[in-house]
Amino acid sequence: MYARYFVLFAMLFTGWLLRRINFIDDRMNHSINKLVVYFAYPCMIVHNIGSLEMNRTVITQFLITFGASLVLFYIYGLVSWLYAKARKYPKDISNVAEFAMSMPNDGFMGFPVALIFFGETGLLLMLAHNAAMNFFTFTYGIRLMRRGQTGRRGGELNPLARFLRAALKFLLNPNILATMLGFAIGLLGTGLPQAVDDYLLYLGGVSTPMAMIFIGSSLTNYNLLETVKDLRVLDCALMKLLWMPALTFALVYFLPVAGIIKCCVVLGIAFPTAATVSMLAEQEGQSVGMASRVLFISTIASIVSVPLTIKFLTFMFL
Repeated sequence: MYARYFVLFAMLFTGWLLRRINFIDDRMNHSINKLVVYFAYPCMIVHNIGSLEMNRTVITQFLITFGASLVLFYIYGLVSWLYAKARKYPKDISNVAEFAMSMPNDGFMGFPVALIFFGETGLLLMLAHNAAMNFFTFTYGIRLMRRGQTGRRGGELNPLARFLRAALKFLLNPNILATMLGFAIGLLGTGLPQAVDDYLLYLGGVSTPMAMIFIGSSLTNYNLLETVKDLRVLDCALMKLLWMPALTFALVYFLPVAGIIKCCVVLGIAFPTAATVSMLAEQEGQSVGMASRVLFISTIASIVSVPLTIKFLTFMFL
């Protein structure tokens, strides 16, 4: 297991090194991001999900994972709010800190890790977890990042309009569209023509190395020594990588569902903070520095925490 995870983080280090020697610049890094999100990941998803035998068990597991993950994300939001209150976080960073504790990188990092360690079924269930996170982002997440502000755009929308806009954004997400297409191919049972399937396989194959290179390249923007001096950043990272997964484990342990569902739900929240937090913080005029530092320190710490989490989950549930 550790050998496979070492390969993933060797790719991450490659991205960091290439950025340090200026082989990768900001423009190229942005292009890698777009390539992975809008092209490589959808190809990988259609290939892997489309090749699954879509029986009742597979569909049920996907729906259970989505439903359980969605409920859990709103629990994370509540727990993060209570934690920030108890720790007396200043108002200027509280919104971002709460969001950073609730939002895992279950896409860029989660998809390749789930595929490598839990196969195509693991990827499908991580897609369900990611779908729940996206819906949570477009509903609670946007409201959280605008909390305490007046005159922000979108404030005039009523609850139904906000829900419909969130649902539309959710459905237009490229990963969601690819998942639905993969499901459709699997349900038809005919598969894709070999040439088309090979095309998707080869292009989807670049998603894992490119995603890890992008993450590694992005980490060069931060200073480790300065980051670890901020106790609130360390506090948020510990909450994200340890206490949220521990809470999730306790909540799902006795559920009468398949072990792989429990593994993917707990692993989904155990990933470091997602870059979405920083991007939304910038859009909404929040503390981008806080978001970026939590992302940085949690990603570095996940080199140790995520393999240990996978080892623990496979021992407990599989």
